[in-house]
Amino acid sequence: MATTADTKAIARTLYDALLHAAIMQLQAAAPRLNGVAVSAEQIDAALPADALPQVRNFIRTLAGEGLLGDLSEIVAALDAYHSGGEQAIDALVTSAVPLTAEQRAKIVGDLKQRYGELDVRFTEDGSLIGGLIIRVGDQVLDNSLRTRLGAVQRNMLAS
Repeated sequence: MATTADTKAIARTLYDALLHAAIMQLQAAAPRLNGVAVSAEQIDAALPADALPQVRNFIRTLAGEGLLGDLSEIVAALDAYHSGGEQAIDALVTSAVPLTAEQRAKIVGDLKQRYGELDVRFTEDGSLIGGLIIRVGDQVLDNSLRTRLGAVQRNMLAS
């Protein structure tokens, strides 16, 4: 029976191989899909016959959204992300009052358990009255007293 370290190594090998194949296929297709409007047939012709379905669908989605002009930059960012390993996500925790070191450590621990590697910054905003607003990447978790009171007010006005 494989150990946890063995299973993680096996999974990482598969992950690396799949991501490397996707990057190579995207890099090969990028010059042929130079940002102009292209059809599904042109996308298929630009990709190798054995292209991963996820790569094909990704390029079709970019084309549908008019973002093929960004393909080279997206591939470069993906390659940099893959080469650099796990990248820290920016997180901002806003509280009404300064938090203690213990509170900060608890919040950071909880966030890292949920999101992985994070670069956490803390700020204060007295207008919150109480509670926290936590921004992780593009997600916002607003549990401030100001927001909760606003929701109560809206519910009272609606009824």
